[in-house]
Amino acid sequence: MRFRISLVFLVITFVSFGQKFRFNSSVGTSLISWHEQQMTLDFAAEISFQNPEKNHKTFIALKTMGNLTGSAIDRSNYTFIEPPMNNFNQPIQPNEVLQSSYRGGEAEVGLLWNTNKRKTTVHLTPILSLYSKSIARKISSLRSEYIEEEKYSLHGMSGGIGLVIPGKTTFQIQAQVFEPVYEEVTLYGRYVGVPYQSLVSEKLPNFKAKIQLTKGHFGWVINLESLNLGGAENPNSKSIKASQAIIPSTLFTYFF
Repeated sequence: MRFRISLVFLVITFVSFGQKFRFNSSVGTSLISWHEQQMTLDFAAEISFQNPEKNHKTFIALKTMGNLTGSAIDRSNYTFIEPPMNNFNQPIQPNEVLQSSYRGGEAEVGLLWNTNKRKTTVHLTPILSLYSKSIARKISSLRSEYIEEEKYSLHGMSGGIGLVIPGKTTFQIQAQVFEPVYEEVTLYGRYVGVPYQSLVSEKLPNFKAKIQLTKGHFGWVINLESLNLGGAENPNSKSIKASQAIIPSTLFTYFF
C-alpha cells in the first residue's frame, strides 16, 4: 500500500514537473558575412520554466557554431605582423593563399512576459535578458600553418518584444536590441607575440530578429543578427579595426 501511494505521488510530481519545464534542442546552419562569407553548422538547446498559473516564463538558451568550410582571404584587405627571421618562422610569401575559418557561440538567460498557454488571441510578449556572444576568425595558410586568430566576446543586456499568433501552427515574430556592457577582443598568433587582450572601444548596439513556426513537437526558426564589432588598439601587438558581422541562420527544433 505504501509503495502504491509513493508511486502515485511520484507520478504526480513528474506531471507537475513536465507542466512547468520544457526542453528543446535544435540543429541548423548559419551564413556568417564578416570579413569573408562562411557557412557554419549550428547546435542549440533551450530549457524554460513556467508555472501554469503565471503569465511569464524564464529561459536559458545556448548555441554553438562551427565552420563547415574555409574561405579564401583577400590579401589586399589583410595585414599581419611579419615573423621574426629564423629557421623556425619563415616569412609568408606575398602570393601565398590564406584562408579563414569561423566559429562562435552564444548564451542567453531571460524572462518573457504574457506567455500563458491559455491565450488564444494575438498578443505581444516583451522580453528582457542577459546575453553573451562570441565570434572568432582563425587564419592559416593552405599548408595548414596556423598564423593568427581574433576572438570577440560581448556581454550585456538585451531587450525587445515579440508578436504571437496562436493556432494549430503557432507563428511568432521577435525583435531585440543587444547593448554590450563589456566587450573585448583577444588576438592569438604565431608571429605577433600574443595572446593579447584589449577592451573594445566605441561599443555599439547590436540587433537580432527571429521568426518561428511551431506545430506540436516541431519548430522551424529563422534568425537574423547584426553584430557591430568595435575596434581595439593593441599597443603591444596588432590593432584591429571595427567591423560588422551579418548572420542569417535557420534552426529545426524538437520540443520534448
